[in-house]
Order: sequence, then C-alpha cells, then structure tokens
Amino acid sequence: MHSTKNKRAIGIVGGLGPYAGLDLERKVFDSVEANSDQDYPDVIMISVSRLITDRTYYIMHPETDNPCTGIEYVIQKLADAGATHIAIPCNTAHAPIIMNQVRKFIEINGIDVTLLNIVEETHKWMKENCTSKEAVLYATQGTYFSGVYNSFFDNDKTFNIVEPDDDDKKLIWDAIYSRQFGIKAWSNPIKEQAIENFKIVTEKMLAKGYDTYIMGCTEIPLAMGRLRMPIKLIDPTKILAQALIKAVCPEKLRK
Repeated sequence: MHSTKNKRAIGIVGGLGPYAGLDLERKVFDSVEANSDQDYPDVIMISVSRLITDRTYYIMHPETDNPCTGIEYVIQKLADAGATHIAIPCNTAHAPIIMNQVRKFIEINGIDVTLLNIVEETHKWMKENCTSKEAVLYATQGTYFSGVYNSFFDNDKTFNIVEPDDDDKKLIWDAIYSRQFGIKAWSNPIKEQAIENFKIVTEKMLAKGYDTYIMGCTEIPLAMGRLRMPIKLIDPTKILAQALIKAVCPEKLRK
C-alpha cells in the first residue's frame, strides 16, 4: 500500500453552484501535464448546495443565514478527507463579509489547509499576463456591491476595473439567475437567451473600446465561452485551477 502521509491533495468546495464546481475540477485536470491516470493529483470535491445559502442574497440581506456556515462544513469535511489546498469556485463567496468568517473558522479550529482566493489569484495572474490596463467586470450583484474585486485592483492602481451600466448588469444577472433561462437553472445545456444576454452587453462595451473581460462569476464561463467575438476573456476559474496545480504539483503544470 502506498503511503499518503504528507501528500498534497486539492479540495473543492462544490455546490456554489454545482456546475461551477465541476467546471473547476475539469479545469484542474486540464491544467495537468499527464501521461497516465497516475500522473494526476488527488482531487476531492464535496457538493452540498442545500447547506450553502445564496451568497448575493446574504450580502444584500446580512440579517439572513450566512453561507459561510455551509462552506465551513464542507471545508472541514475536505480537510478530514485529506485535502491540503482548498478552493471555493465562487467569486461572490470571497466578499469579506463571508470570507473573513470562513478564514476565522479555519484559524480557530486549527484546520491545517491552505485556502486559495479566486479574486487574489486573478489579480496576480492579470498583473503578470495581461497587457490591457482596463478590464470590464461581469459579476453578480453581490460581487459588485461588496467591492471584492476593487479591493485587490484599486490598491495598486495597475488596472482600471470597468462595470457595465445598471440596465446591462440586469441582463448579466438574468443570464445567471433567471428561472426561465439562467445558468443556475439551466447549466446543461445552456439556454441561448443566456448567451444572447452576454452578447448584447459585450457588443455595447466593445463599441466603447473595451476588449478585455473578467468573467467574475464562476457560472459565466459556461455561457460566455461560447461567444465568438474579438475579445479577451479572463477566466478566474481557470486561473484558480492553475494556482491549485502550482501549489500541489508545480512540476506537472501544463505549459
């Protein structure tokens, strides 16, 4: 039997939403240079959506149940299962009102894991790889309201984060949340109306001269990746996947 002592393993907090967790897991494996099954890192994902309340709703209504409770439950289970490096594939969950409590939970309980931050990793990646100094942020209402992206990008003045106007933000939120065609309700297959909403907003922003877009909600790449437009898409989920491989088995990172 092979020893697993001191072996690094990736943990994914799934369920925010479920397909976002699957998308991160797929992109983790896509980021590995492998010649056989055994070349891939250990990955543990636990998806318990029923325990994790909507992040945007909580940010807008902080008197309601904090989704950190469910996130903390999953983190503990992942650590118990052997995960050493954990990622939460949800941009909105990294708002300080949620993430500060999650980190406090890890510290108080002495959970020996490294928790990666999807927004921080995106910021680092863009500083190293992005030539454009302006980027349009597509995100949930909670992510915009919490200013979590601005908290990283504004500090060093490297990038100017641009937001669509309110009407166009509503099109983005509908593409994510609409029960009739939104990605959370219709993750596979994606409804054409969700893709069309992103196309409408992007055409407007492109006409204003913006060519770089941060897909700042982990559901967005599921739809926006299907656009065929002359734009540069920044995918925080892919960046997070690569950061996980760098942390766990850097020698296996696909070039």
